[in-house]
Amino acid sequence: MTPSKLAHQLLTDALGDGLCDACLAFACGTSLTEMRQITRALAAADGNIQRGATCASCCRSVASILYQVPVPKCIHCSRRLTEDEADVTIEGERFHDACLRRLITDEKIRLSRALSRRAQDLIERSRERIRAGHRWPPLDVNSN
Repeated sequence: MTPSKLAHQLLTDALGDGLCDACLAFACGTSLTEMRQITRALAAADGNIQRGATCASCCRSVASILYQVPVPKCIHCSRRLTEDEADVTIEGERFHDACLRRLITDEKIRLSRALSRRAQDLIERSRERIRAGHRWPPLDVNSN
């Protein structure tokens, strides 16, 4: 296996853990200079490879490289979607089941409150007309 393929395999096996060029060079049996070229090429070629600040192998605070698979997130709350949680996909957008229910319920509650306010306004206007006497002007439903 070539050092480049071996480095890529080591990064995918250590999913999410950063490895420095020195540790990768040692593991792949190459020079540090060659490994720096390999990691530069890997980072440019694969969008899932990112830079880190700590090496998981030697535990030093040094520039490292890691393989990070993007985790899907809920559009509403931005928390990660996990395998054990129920989720819903609508037009390519993913939601936690609870978040989608909350969004739907919130809209229904807003509509209900608006209708309740409108009903209270109409009731108050009717009471004012009754208090004014027996003159019954036409009920204007469209005015506020």
